[in-house]
Amino acid sequence: MTRYKVILVKFMAFMDGAEYANNHEFTTEALLRIMPDDLCRWMNKRAFDDPEPRDEMKPVFARSSTLEFAKKAISSFMPRVNMTWDPVTAQGNPTRSEAVNKLIKRVKRFEVRREGVSSNARRSIEFDEFINLLSLVRSEEERGGTRYLVGSALTLQWHIMARIDDMMKLQFSNFMPNPQYPSTLLCQV
Repeated sequence: MTRYKVILVKFMAFMDGAEYANNHEFTTEALLRIMPDDLCRWMNKRAFDDPEPRDEMKPVFARSSTLEFAKKAISSFMPRVNMTWDPVTAQGNPTRSEAVNKLIKRVKRFEVRREGVSSNARRSIEFDEFINLLSLVRSEEERGGTRYLVGSALTLQWHIMARIDDMMKLQFSNFMPNPQYPSTLLCQV
């Protein structure tokens, strides 16, 4: 099951007021019935928890990137995927309509003002944060070598810029003497 299909099933369930299995195949006719207003109501429900939010409501349930992903996912199933939406003839790809794009821009505006959902984006650890973590681990009063083991793993992870799950897979066979610099080791991750 693709992530795109899950989004389409959730949207169609909202639009039709019915439950669908994740493997449900939607007919071309059902997909052609989708209008920009249907998409906007569903996206409003996701972002504002209300299909028709009032002006003073803030999008505290979904970010613009979530809505953009949903737009892309639904668009991939549209029969007229490459056509822009024509409001006069009500034909084309409804995900490419002005109403949907305006809704996403509105949610972005709230994010810029820090009035929407806060970002869950990951970032790299900073050197000062790493030093604080290492100090915390080394100050542990536990008996045994846990503080040295964890401190060593974290330090090696920092130096070879690896993820912690890569670190736990290392074996002695991954290390070898460095002929160019005898006081150092080579590590193959």
